[in-house]
Amino acid sequence: MNFFSKNKFVFWLLIFLVVINLTVLITFVVMYSRKPDAITQQVPEKPGLALQKELTLTPSQSEHVDLILADYRKVTDPVAEGIRGYRARILNELANDKPDTFKINHYADSVCYLQRQMQKASVKQYMALKEICNPEQCKRLSSLYFELYGFQGQGKGMGQQKGMRNQYRWGKRNNSRGN
Repeated sequence: MNFFSKNKFVFWLLIFLVVINLTVLITFVVMYSRKPDAITQQVPEKPGLALQKELTLTPSQSEHVDLILADYRKVTDPVAEGIRGYRARILNELANDKPDTFKINHYADSVCYLQRQMQKASVKQYMALKEICNPEQCKRLSSLYFELYGFQGQGKGMGQQKGMRNQYRWGKRNNSRGN
């Protein structure tokens, strides 16, 4: 190659790199300029707004729900912070060269205790919500809690012969026939 053809190649290579850099810069600016808008759209104005829409609550019921949710947060926020703290302690202990299993077990027991407190608060919240709901809203509330806890279906009447328990029993029956 002669000198001029090498320069043309370098020139076009630089142009190509400039175009790519500009594209990346523009994409970066566009993505970060839209991100706050998406976050503000996803967060409801009131904590009970989503629940109000799901259950089609009356204004009076909505006021009660707001009080119940505020009480729940008042109880569970410190508990959740405690759980995070103990989990951090567990991770810090695990990061040591020789982790102390006694400390780890103690921290794990503390997390279990706090999770039990969280579960009790959730049950109390559910019972309080159920008291202000009519029968149709109670069914939807039950369904929402089943979804929240990771179950498919609506609780009572979820269907027979489903789930790990019944699969295990069926497996036991097959194994006993083969023996």
